[in-house]
Amino acid sequence: MKTLLYKIPFALLYSRLVIAVLLIVFSFIAVSPGIIITLSIYAIVSDIFDGMLARHLKISTVKMRQTDTKIDTVFWLGCLFYLCMHHTAFIKTYVIQLIILVSSECIIILFGLLKFNERISYHTILSKVWALILLWFFIDLVSNDTSYISFTIAFWYGLMVQFEILAIAIILKINQTDVPGLVQAIKLRKGLLIKKNRFFNG
Repeated sequence: MKTLLYKIPFALLYSRLVIAVLLIVFSFIAVSPGIIITLSIYAIVSDIFDGMLARHLKISTVKMRQTDTKIDTVFWLGCLFYLCMHHTAFIKTYVIQLIILVSSECIIILFGLLKFNERISYHTILSKVWALILLWFFIDLVSNDTSYISFTIAFWYGLMVQFEILAIAIILKINQTDVPGLVQAIKLRKGLLIKKNRFFNG
């Protein structure tokens, strides 16, 4: 029973990869928007609880956190692919903003590889909120076929998140996972300890 419990965080983690694949498959198959929305909600809920449970069980590792970031990226790309296939008018309208967001993610990945030779995986508090905002936007668009307000908020807030992540990467001397924000990054650079929180980085 205990062994099974320790497998739950990994099951939640890799289940988002399955969701991403399903979203791509459902891009070519007519399914109810309710199914797509349910899958997206599950993905975000699993993203919240896999890390919390892993930290509670003391099995959270650098590799696991980096894998989490990679799978999150794949999941959101799956969402984007679905939107491209089913909401092409919206995508064409906001293609510049979408390119900017995707490019910012690519820049962060490239910077991490060049400076640290590995993927950046900070899981900042702002990025956790962004995931909820992106979920709101995704549900809004899938449900209503339009999403001006939620997308505008997601876009500008997302840029702020990406700038913070890049700033943290510039500040830190060595790569670390679970850095809640800029203030904590500055403390880490100075060799100071940061407060641990089981919901975010403890």
